[in-house]
Amino acid sequence: MQHVLKIVFITGSLQPGCDGVGDYTRLLAGELIRRGSRVGIIALNDFFIKEELNSVQLCGLLEIPLLRLPSFLTMKERFKKAKTWIDDFDPEWLSLQYVPFSYHSKGLPFGLSRKLVWLGKGKRWHVMFHELWVGMNVRASTKEILWGKLQRVIICSLVTHLKPSIIHTHSQLYQKQLMNCRIDASLLPLFTNIPPTDALPEQLIGMLKKEKPNTWVLFGTIHPGAPVEFFANEVSELVREGMVLSSLTIVGRCGTEQEYWAHVWKDAGLVINILGEQSSEQISLIMSRASLGIVTTPAALAEKSGAVAAMLSHNLPVLCVSKFWKPPVHLLVEPPSGVMEYIPGNLKACLQKRQIIDSSNTVANVSRQFVDSILGTF
Repeated sequence: MQHVLKIVFITGSLQPGCDGVGDYTRLLAGELIRRGSRVGIIALNDFFIKEELNSVQLCGLLEIPLLRLPSFLTMKERFKKAKTWIDDFDPEWLSLQYVPFSYHSKGLPFGLSRKLVWLGKGKRWHVMFHELWVGMNVRASTKEILWGKLQRVIICSLVTHLKPSIIHTHSQLYQKQLMNCRIDASLLPLFTNIPPTDALPEQLIGMLKKEKPNTWVLFGTIHPGAPVEFFANEVSELVREGMVLSSLTIVGRCGTEQEYWAHVWKDAGLVINILGEQSSEQISLIMSRASLGIVTTPAALAEKSGAVAAMLSHNLPVLCVSKFWKPPVHLLVEPPSGVMEYIPGNLKACLQKRQIIDSSNTVANVSRQFVDSILGTF
């Protein structure tokens, strides 16, 4: 008889479309339910609500039971309510989806490990480290380094007290950092929140059948400090050489930096389209018709980027155009397959490089790996 997994995920927020880890957790939970598991979710510090919500959220046609606890409640109140909900659900496993800033506004959730031990008495723990600490960049400020050391102490305390049976992270860099803290973590790939759509409107199918244009797409938050001026000038030069670029399309909630990108792009004599927030189906269509994806996430952190995961799932090579961000030499990691790092002067070489793209990290495949890791502990 197949073992039915009973698990409650714990995350910070579950506001659809506003919290990447919340969206990730909802999709993973929905896939696990589809596979026959019994799954619930608790949002332990939800900034998006004004009152407690004990209800369900839909993932496709599946209903996921959840408890959302507003952040204005005291930690004691939130944990008491969460404890009652967990005891009623009676899971075998609790899965902590860890981002330090999800549980404290300064990313310093002191006391969290002690509360979680009480919350999960008699349960087995899984921890997914989505983020670790600030100050990893070799150019980090003294403040960031000291801040990061405090966050590292909290993580070590968390692992020591919870004694998780399984620890995962998405990133090779984070895996190495945890190893330096004597924490053994396995890699669990990030899947996309925007899978290739299976049901496009009929009028769009003809568009996809046309020859793929040389269009680039920038998706996700645009972080400041990227060398966009050098990048746009190199693109303009390659256009003059005959490597035709028809346009750059910026899509999604990209933040205030998109205005600066648009200004620089236009000044270089290049075409840009800003589409703003779109449905998942429309974003999928845009990616399906593009020839290159652009993100402003550093290449060393590409494995934890939802935008990168979305592009790779559409067989789209990705170019990281970011501010300087590198860990110490002994922690350097290679970007995942299909991802390139832009450095001023190397654009032509990047575009000429043959890319082998791994688009296998679907929610179905990742959920299977997740279940297998848990069943392997029995």
